[in-house]
This record gives sequence, C-alpha cells and structure tokens, in this order.
Amino acid sequence: MRQFDVETPFDTSVEALWKLLQDASLLSELTTFPEVTLVGDGASVEGNRIHLRVGIGPVTLPWISAITLAGRHAFCDQGVTLPFPFKRFCHVHSVKEVDGKAVMVDEVTFDSYLPEAIVEQFILRPMFAGRAVAFQKALNS
Repeated sequence: MRQFDVETPFDTSVEALWKLLQDASLLSELTTFPEVTLVGDGASVEGNRIHLRVGIGPVTLPWISAITLAGRHAFCDQGVTLPFPFKRFCHVHSVKEVDGKAVMVDEVTFDSYLPEAIVEQFILRPMFAGRAVAFQKALNS
C-alpha cells in the first residue's frame, strides 16, 4: 500500500475553492489526464456513489467511488469498482487556509497491480498537477 499527499495553494478563499472541489461534475471537466466522464449524480455528500468513466481516447473503464465521510471542507471517496491498475483507492479531499491562501489537500492511499511508485509518479502526480492548473484557470475566469 502506498500513501502520499499533495498540497496545492491557490490565491482565493477557502469557500471559493471548496465550491469547485465538492462537485464531481466539475472535477471531471477539469481533469484532462486521464479523461474523466461523470455518469449520474456528482454530489460529494456522505453515502453517495460517484460513477465515472476514466480512460484515454476510446478506451474507458468504470470507476465507482463511495463518499464514506463528508465534513466541513473535507470528504473521503473510497474506490468500490476500480480500473486497472488499481486494487484499492482511498482519497481524502480537503481545503484549509494557510497564510491567507486556500490550500487544496489530497491525501491518497492506494494498492496497485503495478509497482506503486510507478503509478504514483506517472499516473497520479501528473493528474494532480494538471488538475491544479485547471483549477487555477477556473478560479481566474
């Protein structure tokens, strides 16, 4: 099992960033690698299941996550149905204020059929980096 955190600061309020983060439909629009399509309800509320299709080009696979915990400026999604290479996936999303800036915190724990270090460096970290750029553009528009 591998665990890593990503903290991304934004020059905005916690409330503005949280509004962007809590709706999976916007997360799917802002995530370009891999391509993500929301199927159904995207509300990040406790008890909800988020149904996604993820992939590259014409090849997409289902990704279903259960929102197992939701609180003030935080929620946790746990993979129920995961695409290769994931065996298990847990992602805590939260927003906090640091030095007057909103900081998006992603705490990720996963198991993989491939070496976890490779999955982290070549799939997950590029995904979070691309999402940070997209969030900044959305906040600036």
